[in-house]
Amino acid sequence: MRVLITGANGFVGKNLQLHLAERQDVQVVCFTRSDDVERLPAILLGVDFVFHLAGVNRPHDPREFITGNVDLTQALCHAVCAVAETAGKKVPIVYKPSVPRGVCRGGDGW
Repeated sequence: MRVLITGANGFVGKNLQLHLAERQDVQVVCFTRSDDVERLPAILLGVDFVFHLAGVNRPHDPREFITGNVDLTQALCHAVCAVAETAGKKVPIVYKPSVPRGVCRGGDGW
């Protein structure tokens, strides 16, 4: 099985890579901030599963949160849909959202 990890250079992504490296039946494809979002459809054709871990949780500018979280997640979802439509391939996604500083205060009922 080939899996794609977005946010592969982050804390969770690095630890997931270490864990998956112990398995002989899994090959990991990494996607980081330096990768071009336009390549996602081609990358998805070669993988069976996605761990979507990429995200910005401590932005210097609030717009970074939109770009690094919303825009990337939207691009990934569009790419998965495009691959499903054009190649007939369904690629499951496990999504771990980032929580921006100050959003979770505990006990707020979220």
